[in-house]
Amino acid sequence: MGKKVTLSDIAADSGLSISTVSRALANSGKISTENEKIVFESAQRLGYPLSMVNTPLELRNSINIALVTFLYSGEFFSSLFAGFDKATSGTNANIRLLSVGNSNLSPIEIIAGLKKSNFDAAIIFLPDFMEQDYRNLLDAIPENFPIVSAAPIVNPVLDTVTFDHYRGGHLVASHFEDSGFKKAGIIIGPASKSEALLRKNGFTDYVQASNSMELVWDYKGDYSLDAGIRAYEDFKHSTEKPDAIFCSNDDVAIGFIHRAMRDGIYIPDDVAIAGFDDLPKCEYYIPSITSVHTPYELLGRKLIELLIERIKNPELTKHSGYTNLIPVTLSIRESSKKVAKPEESII
Repeated sequence: MGKKVTLSDIAADSGLSISTVSRALANSGKISTENEKIVFESAQRLGYPLSMVNTPLELRNSINIALVTFLYSGEFFSSLFAGFDKATSGTNANIRLLSVGNSNLSPIEIIAGLKKSNFDAAIIFLPDFMEQDYRNLLDAIPENFPIVSAAPIVNPVLDTVTFDHYRGGHLVASHFEDSGFKKAGIIIGPASKSEALLRKNGFTDYVQASNSMELVWDYKGDYSLDAGIRAYEDFKHSTEKPDAIFCSNDDVAIGFIHRAMRDGIYIPDDVAIAGFDDLPKCEYYIPSITSVHTPYELLGRKLIELLIERIKNPELTKHSGYTNLIPVTLSIRESSKKVAKPEESII
């Protein structure tokens, strides 16, 4: 068994005092960046057991980032995490998915304890959090612990990187107008979610400014398949029906289409449909579904870049409510393309 490496050994190897070595390894007191690097390089060379949290970023094998969310079953969360996982390619970042839904601790308590669990930073995706929740979180987390949000709120508290939800709704309305649809409808997402409001506003603002379209129907729903089914029943009995409907997400679109087709409604000739998130199933559903494409890998990359910058520069960990919007695009498929109805086959 080899000799245990001591602070004296590192001091002798590095040419620095024991007190300087001690301050560097404990990340306490003032020490120059150059001397800090010399100490940690010496410690690594001699085999001294280092604290991962205190080791300078450039000398680390990996950076541990927690993706904190309420994890629900379904394709959205698997697509989100897969995109974030791909975003770590070419970096020394490690992302671990951490669900706060089944714990005796509150989400804020869990996040506040991440640093003690050897996490270096955190991405928060908690769409149900309100402004006061974020303020309470900032009061609870350790000083200089980098944290950013991936969920928008009306008045941002944490610095945020998120999709341009408003632009997504705008793109759908523009596509409907270009396709010749005149009467627009919308299935609105949950009122408590800021991104649902942004999607609605992007869509309705475009329609209201248009000279060729009008909004004739809306339904207040949520993000579930059942919401799409309930919305169809309301559509079915409405006096004035839209010829094109924007759904708050892909599950709502699928619920609506599934129920409509059972009643002999032809998509898109009787009514065109577009969703939001562009989950993989949109491409394979029949008819394939037009949807706003949200690039999860790009979102993850921007969040990781922001966190690494803040790990390197602790003075940047203070929050101003800065928001960076990731651009979205529209994947146009069969559900919103006007085509002739297929003739009935003769047997």
